[in-house]
Amino acid sequence: MGLWGSEEQGLNGSRAFVEDYPQIVDNIHVLFNQDNGTGRIESINGQGFLHAYKYFGDWLHHVPNHIKSGIKTTFPGSPSRGGSDHASFVAKGAPAFFLSSLNWSYGSYTWHTNLDTYDKLVFDDLRSNVALIAILTYLASEDAEKISRERSVLPINSRTGLPGDWPSPREANRRGGLD
Repeated sequence: MGLWGSEEQGLNGSRAFVEDYPQIVDNIHVLFNQDNGTGRIESINGQGFLHAYKYFGDWLHHVPNHIKSGIKTTFPGSPSRGGSDHASFVAKGAPAFFLSSLNWSYGSYTWHTNLDTYDKLVFDDLRSNVALIAILTYLASEDAEKISRERSVLPINSRTGLPGDWPSPREANRRGGLD
């Protein structure tokens, strides 16, 4: 389990970890990231890892239906360039996946406001998320095969006409937001 600081200021905690501990990042079997507040997990994107569905398919097969129903998967998907801490690991080629949840108006109502309080938690959703992550973590830990890091070929960028490129690692701002 990892907890990173300064995510909202530019993924600085996870970027610093990736910079400081390359040997750990190189040996990550899989990283599951879920950080968008309350709301049941509703989607999993393969982050562009070509064979990610093989692993997730096996793991999700063992998850009870009442927990996994309604989860949509996109494989191989596209790699994230930001937005949450898993992107720092994806940029280094580590198989890191964002488990996205229903937002319950999080982005338009409570996100980064004084309205983001305990009473907004949906405990049934949180219990389901904890169970899903615990099951996935256990199954991944028992999987003898290390998850493939093979990347998919990204589509042509419609804006530039150039082949898609994978995100590259960026340095963490270690000055606490000071310039």
